[in-house]
Amino acid sequence: MKILVLGSTGFIGKNIFEYLKSRGYDVYAPNHSKIDALDEKSVLEVFDKVHYDIVLNALDRNGNDKNYFENRLRMFQNLAMHNDLYGKMIYFGSGAEYGRELPIHNIEESEIDRVIPKDTYGFCLQQMNDYARKSENIYNFRLFGIFGKYELWNQRFISNAICKAMNGYPITIRQDRYMDYLYIDDLCKIVEWAINNNTKFHDYNAVSGRKYSLYDLAETVRKVMHTDVPIYIAKEGHFNEYTASNKKLLSEMGDFEIENIELSIKKLSQWYIENKSLIIKEKLLYQ
Repeated sequence: MKILVLGSTGFIGKNIFEYLKSRGYDVYAPNHSKIDALDEKSVLEVFDKVHYDIVLNALDRNGNDKNYFENRLRMFQNLAMHNDLYGKMIYFGSGAEYGRELPIHNIEESEIDRVIPKDTYGFCLQQMNDYARKSENIYNFRLFGIFGKYELWNQRFISNAICKAMNGYPITIRQDRYMDYLYIDDLCKIVEWAINNNTKFHDYNAVSGRKYSLYDLAETVRKVMHTDVPIYIAKEGHFNEYTASNKKLLSEMGDFEIENIELSIKKLSQWYIENKSLIIKEKLLYQ
């Protein structure tokens, strides 16, 4: 089995690539000089040379790219329209497909058409999901909160909280919120299952199915880091909930269990302690 990982320098792609390599899979992860997913000709050149059983599309664009949404959609389309040249493609959508302008509470895949998302990001990803649902071999594993090593520690909440606690800084929260968070190691196992099984559907919520408040997560970080740094919340109340059901996914995966989040945070905190030279203290500002 040959596996192509696209976006292997990013947070999700890098973790999946390392995991699959460690499991003995035949994985190829070309850099941008080898394949430019914005260029259909470049995509075809790669697929003409090798037949890949699995294409793992973890491609993203720099958020500062003024054409971010168009380019994200174009990369997907260049890969999707040539789906006869590979076995199947797995990509990673977002809970934004459900419309983040409304609370998203334990939502199921059947509710994907409840609204047309008002923000461009959610709208583009919803169009990609429609394409996947109508395809024969394209699968959307929809992410909500995802955390782990290699993520943007100065922006992502759990990593940011760990790094602040590690350096004795207060943990800051703009406004509390109920979220679903999945550890990257669990996502890697879900992807491995999808590689080796014929899934019944073309889109799944790849989530923990558990509900956490940001404040409780901050408390968990303090517990595992053995610190009493203060937790500051800038605005009272709760912002829109952002949680989803994983019943459809787990009904197919069988006895798969999501790791306890305290253990996951403990593992991640240890990784940051071992790699503390990567952290620039001046950038420890949660945006």
